[in-house]
Amino acid sequence: MANVHGSKAVIKAYDQAGTIQDLSGDVTGVTFTRTKNNPESTTFGDNTVQRIDGLRDLTMDVTAIFNSACAAGVVGVLDDMHAGSLLALISYFPGGSVASSGSPHYSACMRLNNFAQNSPVDGIVTVNFSLGIASGSVTSACVA
Repeated sequence: MANVHGSKAVIKAYDQAGTIQDLSGDVTGVTFTRTKNNPESTTFGDNTVQRIDGLRDLTMDVTAIFNSACAAGVVGVLDDMHAGSLLALISYFPGGSVASSGSPHYSACMRLNNFAQNSPVDGIVTVNFSLGIASGSVTSACVA
């Protein structure tokens, strides 16, 4: 797959009614971070740090433009997640839409970690939020 411009990324979330919401029209940036806690198991006599396989984690930090539509878009999905401490299935396509053959696609059941709305007097209202994996693991696939 060739290099892809960041503006082609797609992020979708299932709202609490089970309807998929394409959040891409409001989102201006995503940081998709996968980490792994590999605990150190170094013992006497080792001359190099030793580690064992550990737990995986996933977080997504997202920046978006505030959309005043209450029921749809980023704010509607986030309000639902926050009010009920609910999980949402999130799909992320960093290389473009589901139609972009050969592009990676990531999905995970995620929980809202934080959600902030920023209203500067001289600028556009934005939303920043962070999601963390809630259960299971992230699935990754290549769009066929």
